[in-house]
Amino acid sequence: MSSMEPFRIKLVEPLPKITKDERRRTIKDNNFNPFRLKDDDICFDLWTDAGTSSMSIHQWASMLGTHEGSFNPTSFDTFIQNVASLTGFPHAQIHPVHQRSASEHTLFSILAQPNLAIFSNSLHSAASKMDRMVGASVTNLPCTFINNGSFNGNLDCDRLDKELTRIPKHAVVILTVTSDGQSGQPVSMTNIKNVSQICKKWGVPLFMDGCRFAENAYFIKLRDERYVDSSARDIAKEMFSYCDGLYLAAHMDILCNVGGFFACRREDLFLNFIDTYKKIGSTRKHGGMAARDLVAVTIGLTEGLEDRYLKYRIESLSTFGDILKKAGVPLVEPVGSAIYINAAKCLPHIPTEQYPAWALHCALYVEGGIRCKHVGELQDVENNTQDNPQHFLQICLPRRCYTFSQMLYIGEVFKCVLAQKENILGLCLMQKATNPESILFDTVGSCSVKSGTLEQ
Repeated sequence: MSSMEPFRIKLVEPLPKITKDERRRTIKDNNFNPFRLKDDDICFDLWTDAGTSSMSIHQWASMLGTHEGSFNPTSFDTFIQNVASLTGFPHAQIHPVHQRSASEHTLFSILAQPNLAIFSNSLHSAASKMDRMVGASVTNLPCTFINNGSFNGNLDCDRLDKELTRIPKHAVVILTVTSDGQSGQPVSMTNIKNVSQICKKWGVPLFMDGCRFAENAYFIKLRDERYVDSSARDIAKEMFSYCDGLYLAAHMDILCNVGGFFACRREDLFLNFIDTYKKIGSTRKHGGMAARDLVAVTIGLTEGLEDRYLKYRIESLSTFGDILKKAGVPLVEPVGSAIYINAAKCLPHIPTEQYPAWALHCALYVEGGIRCKHVGELQDVENNTQDNPQHFLQICLPRRCYTFSQMLYIGEVFKCVLAQKENILGLCLMQKATNPESILFDTVGSCSVKSGTLEQ
């Protein structure tokens, strides 16, 4: 029997009322860039699952009852106890943070030294930019992708060992779970163990970017027969046990809109973290967060690791993928923490230099008010193959937010767009920019928009 939503809906937000004709004009007025559109222009905002979770009545009630302005908040003590119980890290070496980037910036500033080398299965793009700010080199070592493989988020251990042979000092390894840069695929427990052993062999610290640790733990439960009878909480705790440190944002698997934490087993490094973090204006008691947000994170840690909830979450992603496949959408399989769509295969008539992913994105917006995400930064794509990541769209599913009927509707939007794909025009780049909302396109040749698609 398939999983249903394990909750009741007590608060709703009406979808914007915007017609197809209005969406046609809006996307054209914004130079065929969905990231320039306002929230009121979007019906289904699927570009991120970060900070978009629907929080529970328990979280909201506890937030309303929390005292603000305290120098020594009780919410901090409860937060530390819950994090320590879940992760196994020492109580005295856990630090709340207001977001993941604060942990990364502080950690990398501490580790910064000439020729610092950072290795990862796939470090997210914002962290890569931050690393370069402190003079570090970043090397991603993803495993070879296997079609329908269970753990395509793994780090290539053989390559890591060879790299550390060449650079044994001034290095750190960051293991991202699940791995955004590898189509949202999970990392196996065996891989986590092996990476840990290699790091210990060379005396290199291993940190985990655990923003989607709960989903990764449940994927291990589903795909590794050794853990089928284990709870996601126990699996997560074992994952953390192999790492020297951990940082994560609470606005993903912890079902909050803000917050996170940093934890470390090395006392000297943690004390340095506290001292450095103070310089951005926050003490360990608050971490840059309001007391009420600490309470929400504490409760979210429990709710986000419930097996019943995770069963619903992972099955929802898989079901959404099945809906899109039935609509004829080519996906990366198996579906991980997000859905990755090969736009070049959706629109084979559009040359790769005419940005098929952006063209598909615009068509989806006009037809159904959908905004999704592009994989990687905008680059010149001439002569690239259809399998190049630049031609992929990522669809994220906000947690406890959209219903099954809305997934079915989005599937119908894709079906309608693909049925008229020959009418969709490619795009030419008018202005390149480092931030997505400043990129400007125009269609190749004169065009109008008809029946939800860009048409010549």
